[in-house]
Amino acid sequence: MRPLRTSPRLRRRRRWAPLALALIVGVVAPTSWATATPSPTSTYLLYVGHGVGVAATYNPATGCGGVLLTNDFTHWRNITPPLARANSSPCVFAWTGASFTSPEVGWLIARNGGSTQTILRHTSDGGRTWTVQPGGDTGSNGGFEAIDFVNGAVGFRQQYGTGSNGAYALQRTVDGGATWSTRSPSPRGWCVTSNEVFSSASVGLATNPWRAAATNPTRLWRSEDGGATWSEVSLAPPSPLDRTATGLYAAPWFQGRYGELPVDYPVAGHQVIYLLATGDGGRTWRTLRSGVLPVTVSEALTVDPHAPSCTNDSAVVVGNEAIIAPAGPSTWWVLAPGPRGSTSRTVVNVGADVSTTLMMTGLAATTGQASLEALNANDALVTMPIPYGYSTTFATSNGGFTWRRLTLPSSGNTSPRTCASANLGLTMARSGVAAGHVGVSFEVRNRGPRACVLDGYPTVALLDGARRLPTLVTFGASYTVPARVPKPVLLAPRGVAGFSLGYADATGYGTATCPRSTVLSVTPPGDQRAIAVRVAMGVYGGTIRALRCGEVAVSPIVPLVVLGR
Repeated sequence: MRPLRTSPRLRRRRRWAPLALALIVGVVAPTSWATATPSPTSTYLLYVGHGVGVAATYNPATGCGGVLLTNDFTHWRNITPPLARANSSPCVFAWTGASFTSPEVGWLIARNGGSTQTILRHTSDGGRTWTVQPGGDTGSNGGFEAIDFVNGAVGFRQQYGTGSNGAYALQRTVDGGATWSTRSPSPRGWCVTSNEVFSSASVGLATNPWRAAATNPTRLWRSEDGGATWSEVSLAPPSPLDRTATGLYAAPWFQGRYGELPVDYPVAGHQVIYLLATGDGGRTWRTLRSGVLPVTVSEALTVDPHAPSCTNDSAVVVGNEAIIAPAGPSTWWVLAPGPRGSTSRTVVNVGADVSTTLMMTGLAATTGQASLEALNANDALVTMPIPYGYSTTFATSNGGFTWRRLTLPSSGNTSPRTCASANLGLTMARSGVAAGHVGVSFEVRNRGPRACVLDGYPTVALLDGARRLPTLVTFGASYTVPARVPKPVLLAPRGVAGFSLGYADATGYGTATCPRSTVLSVTPPGDQRAIAVRVAMGVYGGTIRALRCGEVAVSPIVPLVVLGR
């Protein structure tokens, strides 16, 4: 099946916008291009994972660009490798790909826009110094490369010679990029958007090109010899779906032999997204079962299994596919695309059995081939294509509540830092009951020595002691949660803010029962460490016919003086 518009592993590292810019700017761009684009510099992502994000810039006026690295999507550091300049042009190479295996160890590739040459640079100190390694060849002037490292020694490089007869080559290194060997010049199942993902030096998977057939069940290609040969793996739809259901899927996310694969099934005017898991490098897969899965996206989607295509164009897919990106083991972002101010996002943490939803009113339209990258449950970036080959990137550090245009290089941020969980105290202030609904207020106190900022919604999870309970969180107003406009809250030392939580109690559910929560785990916006507070909650949801335990609504962080007005 065709891959979703997702960004896991190698697919999300393939960036070749600078090449397109170098070829078309000044040829097709009209004189009014500056008014059509918010900035003359294109900003695009190269890589997200292993605790870092790497972005690049490209200025079509000068043909130059740079590379910057972040650990929090807020503070960026210039890591552009030094390059010798040619006499005829100050900037021959545009940065097009990256792969990191830790915050310190990584690789960058760049493309010569005037030839098929690419160059490779390697760092062992987070981009402060770089060593030269053998570059590659795209195979054609319209081609590009993608790079991905499994660990500090094993990496793979894919070369797409778009528009030429020798369209593809897969190369491997087992010595950290010092030498490369070609594994397959044209593997079975190849397609320009079908990127290979390897979990080891030998085991890899690839998405299957669209095929004209009466039915098109989801398939993967799998290699056990480092990409030299491939065999087909068939994945049946999850049991609630029809056995002939057509799904759209992306390259899986891997951590060693364990991997996860999201599959999007269009059904009855909406989309349902299941998550599959493997523990043997992709040989066998199982559907993950959880109270927060599958994820439902209301956008209608239809798929024509008879239309052969290498892209999900209108001949194959009608509607807006869900945009999905991993943020770590069992944590995924799902965007339901929409016009400006109408994109909703769900963040699912399968291991913690927690799902949160939010309508992101501050984000530009995501219906035009937007791409998503997520570092964790709070930090994410969305890149939007804009006219004439340019792109711009928006970043969030509070789970999607607010978005800011990413401007690189950054001049630094001198405003107060986000409040760290280690410096916060949490207490339950009061609770109330009204017509089968419960409202609870919480106080958050800054115990640190410096002022800090809380911006957005806290993420909550229900527990019974140490046992996780299913939790489905909606950010926004409910019957007992007042409507609040989220704004940054500055907390001085010993300053207090708060938030509200609302849920349905057992009233109206007959004999149906939900487990009682004795602990509420609260993660402040912008941090990853949770704070535990003792509670006594029986959280209900859904209907008496379709009970969904654990449905809660959460307000944003607000100054305590206005809480409850």
